[in-house]
Amino acid sequence: MRYNEGHMSQKKILIIEDSANLADSLEDMLTFKGYTAIKARDGKQGYTLAILEKPDLILLDLKLPDIEGYDILRKLRADDWGKTARVLILTASDTSETVPSDVEIDANDILHKAHWGIENLAIRIEGELHGSNS
Repeated sequence: MRYNEGHMSQKKILIIEDSANLADSLEDMLTFKGYTAIKARDGKQGYTLAILEKPDLILLDLKLPDIEGYDILRKLRADDWGKTARVLILTASDTSETVPSDVEIDANDILHKAHWGIENLAIRIEGELHGSNS
């Protein structure tokens, strides 16, 4: 089942990831699966693109060079559109080490990079976008 070839309901996914190799791999996988992929290499660009493009899903790295991912998420949740944006957090480390204890992460899921392969992530994205239309 493919969702591409200019189909009107093609889903848009924003990748906010500072690792060029990972961002490119994610973009390739998403394009292959029929999604429109947009990339941001830092938090400021990612937040701006999220508000402008209003993607169907955001893949958000927690450790970015300029703004922490949880700060971007907090700003998103304060925005009218961003309140209900679907966000999957991508992190290379344990969130208890990277997120201050007073920060509550309001994301659809947190995926640890060490525990998922690109195909498993593709399945998780499909489930998030097509499994429930809430």
